Amino acid sequence: MKKALILVSIKDTQLEYLRAKYPTVEFTTDPSDYLDAEIILGWKISQADQLLKSRKLKWVQSKSAGVDYFPLEEFAKRKIKLTTASGLHSRYIAETVAAYLLIENRGLRPVIKNPGVWDEPEVYETSEQTALIFGTGNIGKEIARYCHFFEMKTIGVNRHGADAGLADDFDKVITMDDFESAKEKYNADYVINILPGTKYTNGFFNKDRLEKINPGYSFINVGRGTSVVTSDLTQMLSADYVKSAYLDVFEEEPLKKDSPLWYSPKIVATPHISGLMAHFKDTFVPLFDDNLEKYLADKPLHNLVDLDAGY
Repeated sequence: MKKALILVSIKDTQLEYLRAKYPTVEFTTDPSDYLDAEIILGWKISQADQLLKSRKLKWVQSKSAGVDYFPLEEFAKRKIKLTTASGLHSRYIAETVAAYLLIENRGLRPVIKNPGVWDEPEVYETSEQTALIFGTGNIGKEIARYCHFFEMKTIGVNRHGADAGLADDFDKVITMDDFESAKEKYNADYVINILPGTKYTNGFFNKDRLEKINPGYSFINVGRGTSVVTSDLTQMLSADYVKSAYLDVFEEEPLKKDSPLWYSPKIVATPHISGLMAHFKDTFVPLFDDNLEKYLADKPLHNLVDLDAGY
């Protein structure tokens, strides 16, 4: 009998359902019961060394879209499959980005940052704006869709360029190489980062790349904190090159209570909450159920990670 260790909180009814549907799988919710687990639902960074002691481990289903906190090299060496929850959080991250856009465009940032000041803030017209979106996967497409609702122009940036699946959501798609090699600066009102955490993206948004866009834009990061050189970004905010920043992820998390990022009038910082869902369990468990059915039938898994690429 195969053993599946469940490290995420699920409903009792969902656990009963899984046990009834898969009688050949032993489901356990005891974190210490890992030694002979073949399947793990969820992951605990603090317990990673222990979890990897299971010599039977063959598949891990992550509850997140990002997987940079997993020991990917060890997974690759041992041929452990890793699948993500990519797509589940897209709408909610896009809604958070939409909230950031509205806060900025409706002049709410200075109002929030300066309580008690009765003043008329500057407002902006979304239909006249352009969003430069780094990452054109499920989340990027959903963000672009929300931007289109606001009648914004959307430009996507990815590694492979345009394809038919992006045509409805992006007015234009360029490659990372296009962005890097451009001799003229790009025009954008918002630069939105949803890049995954990989060796390639580590420190991607440094001073040189942030200067590839004409000054006066707002920077939004709902991707990974490691992809931004925070000191470069804050310097460019201080110099008024970047107008404002909305940051949900950081190089070190949790962000320290005394970090100046919390208190800067030009920054709205949120504690890595853009992907929160009111009914996560009701959406996530069916994804695992579908993948478990595929796994037991030796069929290709949904959202399988390329362990070398890191996403």
